[in-house]
Amino acid sequence: MTAAVAQILDEFQQLTPAERVEVRRRIVEIVPMSDDLTDDDFGALAAESFRALDEEEAERAQAR
Repeated sequence: MTAAVAQILDEFQQLTPAERVEVRRRIVEIVPMSDDLTDDDFGALAAESFRALDEEEAERAQAR
């Protein structure tokens, strides 16, 4: 991983849950999906999405 990517990911972690959702939506809009993704790739993407959603839900629960 390059330093630039690491910095972006670090800064992403500093965002609020709402800001993270906004970033994800914007990335999906601007990054073309590739036809060469495998079922494993889609599974990994889904798992990461659910992990992120679970994390955001836990953060909201702790804030209550």
